[in-house]
Amino acid sequence: MPISDDIFPPYRPPDWFPLQRALASVFGVAAVDAAASFWFVGFVAGPVDVGELRMYEHSATRRTIALDSQGSAYRSMDEIGTYVRVDDEEALVEALV
Repeated sequence: MPISDDIFPPYRPPDWFPLQRALASVFGVAAVDAAASFWFVGFVAGPVDVGELRMYEHSATRRTIALDSQGSAYRSMDEIGTYVRVDDEEALVEALV
């Protein structure tokens, strides 16, 4: 029986650019090193007009942040079953604290 891509999707390397870009734009270029304190969780379906989001989890706080390919932040809205755009600084601070 062949293994389905639904169960085990093909490997994709982590995409650190959005997190590095978000950290640099909110806290300055020196903050890019803070990306090392995050784990790359994977890719999730974002809003139709945005596409795929990247999920990161902070190693100490265990809080996650969802970013699009350009580093803009999103929050999951379970009530409507999708992600909505949120303030980048607020989302990063929430993940870090």
